[in-house]
Amino acid sequence: MDRRNDYGYRTTVLQSKHPNGDERSGSNYRRIPWGRRPTPPRDVAILQERANKLVKYLLVKDQTKIPIKRSDMLKDVIQEYDEYFPEIIERASYALEKMFRVNLKEIDKQSSLYILISTQESSAGILGTTKDTPKLGLLMVILSVIFMNGNKASEAVIWEVLRKLGLRPGVRHSLFGEVRKLITDEFVKQKYLEYKRVPNSRPPEYEFFWGLRSYHETSKMKVLKFACKVQKKDPKDWAAQYREAVEMEVQAAAVAVAEAEARAEVYSPCLQTPLIAAVFPMEPRYSLGIFVHTAA
Repeated sequence: MDRRNDYGYRTTVLQSKHPNGDERSGSNYRRIPWGRRPTPPRDVAILQERANKLVKYLLVKDQTKIPIKRSDMLKDVIQEYDEYFPEIIERASYALEKMFRVNLKEIDKQSSLYILISTQESSAGILGTTKDTPKLGLLMVILSVIFMNGNKASEAVIWEVLRKLGLRPGVRHSLFGEVRKLITDEFVKQKYLEYKRVPNSRPPEYEFFWGLRSYHETSKMKVLKFACKVQKKDPKDWAAQYREAVEMEVQAAAVAVAEAEARAEVYSPCLQTPLIAAVFPMEPRYSLGIFVHTAA
């Protein structure tokens, strides 16, 4: 039985039961011999079509800022063409970079989690400016506290800083809602922060760390400059943090060069097939790493 999912893609409602090969569709069962479903032949037009759909899917999914799973891409978009996943995702990555100025990055290879990162330097990732998105302004403060405290900060220290901003646990804020839920749940799911229990702590104590997304969407140098602007100091006044930030900048530059070279090798002319103009009929603009779409 075929159904349409939330993104308009056709999915087949079938569940395999291993190891006997039984399949179930609703209440009907039928036995399908092993090896009955060969991989579809490679058809460039179909692969490009799946890539186009994947572009739209990724842009929509990224609205929540929750990392996108490879398994979801396979299930919702790529489906029976899973063996062509590397080629399809490369085609989608090319379109995202050329048409929407974003890079698709795998931030967790073990869990196969992906995020979209703006390539526009003016937007400065998530933390270029804080005037449009108060939540990410708050995140900037928390990332600064973590970095300036040796790359981790106890929950008590975080709340000490937030109280100075008029924010308290259990008290709903007009802009942020329930602040504790925001910083321990929403930011954690989005991979901006990590929230971990201190081992063997009695009663339980927790610490905050930078999440994987934060390492990709901003840098320690930007966070240090933000802290210096607030404190009206020079970055070099914090010698240890400045040295670490410079080292991270050098490493990031080397990684960026390597990634650019890798993309140049992958993006051969065969991937530059013209995309359907209506892949995503909206004009994207980026503010602090969040997609804000305005009607074309």
